[in-house]
Amino acid sequence: MIFACICLATLFQIMVASQTATAVDTPLSKMNKTNYGFQLESNVTNGTTPNEIAYRNPQHGLFMLFPSNWTFSTSGLPEYTQVAAFYAPLQNLSDPIPARFTISVMSYQQNVSLKEFTNITLSSLNETQQIKTSSSNPTTLAGQPGYQVEFSTLPNIGNPISFKIMHSWTAIGNKVYVFQYSMESSKFDTYLPTVKQILKSLRIDGMG
Repeated sequence: MIFACICLATLFQIMVASQTATAVDTPLSKMNKTNYGFQLESNVTNGTTPNEIAYRNPQHGLFMLFPSNWTFSTSGLPEYTQVAAFYAPLQNLSDPIPARFTISVMSYQQNVSLKEFTNITLSSLNETQQIKTSSSNPTTLAGQPGYQVEFSTLPNIGNPISFKIMHSWTAIGNKVYVFQYSMESSKFDTYLPTVKQILKSLRIDGMG
């Protein structure tokens, strides 16, 4: 029961956070953080690929590569399970809210079953009337079995803009790693290839 409540609470804050512009910090290209439990390091690639920044979180065994023109933040995260947020650059004045990629890690006292977490999360989604699910499929994250679901928030009086969200997760031991990409529905595909490359670069505790 507690497990289900945590899933529901996490899902609710995901929907709220996706429709809220959060203050961001410094572009990755200008950072070289080695404290606060994470590291950001330059990762210069070949001449045909933009420079990347390597995000490392030794506490949770995470490694990911992000475009150097994205912005990193640990401030303003609405849920204690969220460890980092990354924001794509705004293209023009018609972009009121940037594309957003968040990393969450949930730790439990016992090992977590991917099947159980997935079933509870999908059940929560199906019971939420403010969203519409467009795809729901198994996936692979860091070489481990995972799951990915895409859904859109339905516009209403309080939130007239529809957002599309790609929610991906995997369970390893007693931890669930959740990765979320959110953007206005009409512009969701703009950064989807980049987000797929980010997820492809993911490593967890040397896995993948």
